[in-house]
Amino acid sequence: MFANPELHGALQVPIAVVDRPLDQRRDLLWFALDGAAGHVAVVGAPRSGKSTALHTLICGLALCHTPAEARFYCLDFGGGGLSTLRDLPHVGGVAGRLDATAVRRTVGELTTLLAERERRGADAPPDHVFLVVDGWSTLRGEFDDLEPLVADLAGRGLAYGIHVLASATRWLDFRPATRDLFGARLELRLGDPSDSMISRKAAADVPVDAPGRGVSSEGLHLLTLQPTLTGDTPLPKAVATAWSGPPAPAVRLLPPALPYADLDLTASTGLTLPIGIAEADLRPVTIDFATDPHFVLFGDAECGKTNLLRLIAKTIVERNPPSDAKLVIVDYRRTLLGAVSGPHVLEYVPSLQMAETMARGMATALEKRLPGPDITTEQLRDRSWWDGPEVFFLIDDYDMVAGSSSNPLHFLVDLLPQARDIGLHVIVARRSGGASRALYDPLLQRLRELDAPGLVMSGNRDEGPLVGNVRPSQQPPGRGVLVRRRDGVSIVQTALFTEAG
Repeated sequence: MFANPELHGALQVPIAVVDRPLDQRRDLLWFALDGAAGHVAVVGAPRSGKSTALHTLICGLALCHTPAEARFYCLDFGGGGLSTLRDLPHVGGVAGRLDATAVRRTVGELTTLLAERERRGADAPPDHVFLVVDGWSTLRGEFDDLEPLVADLAGRGLAYGIHVLASATRWLDFRPATRDLFGARLELRLGDPSDSMISRKAAADVPVDAPGRGVSSEGLHLLTLQPTLTGDTPLPKAVATAWSGPPAPAVRLLPPALPYADLDLTASTGLTLPIGIAEADLRPVTIDFATDPHFVLFGDAECGKTNLLRLIAKTIVERNPPSDAKLVIVDYRRTLLGAVSGPHVLEYVPSLQMAETMARGMATALEKRLPGPDITTEQLRDRSWWDGPEVFFLIDDYDMVAGSSSNPLHFLVDLLPQARDIGLHVIVARRSGGASRALYDPLLQRLRELDAPGLVMSGNRDEGPLVGNVRPSQQPPGRGVLVRRRDGVSIVQTALFTEAG
């Protein structure tokens, strides 16, 4: 193949040698990936040569294509077998099981690429992109939320030059609908020959201590090729040395910290406030308080809850004049002291005694905004029966507020369902420890009934679901899982707010 220029650029690659004893010859087994058989499944028992077969596919394609024609993004769940391919200029990234962030970003990068190519229409893709999953059972078990995304890439990707190469220990590791998408299949030695989808008799005859041995679709024995060169230089380094052009684009990762100054504040207006960037596409993430008036935060200490409250407060102040937005800050630990100041701050509440007086007075004032019997339909439609600012309650350490003998904010509970009509917004931050019991608190329970969006940051998974079906998990500072009724679940890196901006 490599000496035949006519095959250069064609998605055809030799994968194994097939033994034909009745014909007294051995033939090469080729995979043609430029048609309906563009996805490849390699199935075999542990130590049967699955990772080597994926090596062969990747290196065979790399030897006949430039990084501008074929690039690979690998999820290495098979014990590090694909890590040696990092030197290939065609490989944009290799993510292991322990690097969950890189795994999610890799899938997110290809999902975004598919969406972009679909928007462009029927133009031929400039290159072929391969997602390599070495260990499908790990994807299903530890990254179960990513499996539907990878299956969707396999279902729609071929028309847009996106391919999936996957390995598994059993055919049953693939869901039936996903398994049918793999038009090219390689079956190595199986742990149980009765699991064979080709020939149980032939599968039972495959030697146990012979990695790379398997059966072809005709039931003939085969031996997979190994991607090696003569000499001491590994093949990936040899290819990298020979290639002088640009390599495949690397997977973009979420930054460990996102400065507030790097937020694109011009991408949204009004009550739609940016809070960070999404892991899936690294694009800005916003909270629309006009549509969803409330917001909840759960997380351990030092996870970034208070930082996000400061960011929201700062953005409200910068975006709205005092006549349009007022802040009521409930802050028993005084961690928000000095975050914002001036005429925007209607009340700063650092203690229980002040909280009771404030909440009673604010509830009375907001009740006056409720529509009376003389309000017309037109006034209800455009909310013109009252004038005044939007009122934002920023409540930090809600576990301290609700942990007192009586919750001073219970006056607001009955007003929460009518928040959009009366300009009320409640933003609550609480530690995740004990949050599963705290969800029965009247205010949190009402917010949950209203499907208020929420961000679940770092915490103990044993707390159970806190927002929607999302449990806490260990996350870097500033990172969390955002749950919104309309957009589902996404991982977000929130911006880091400092006094210097």
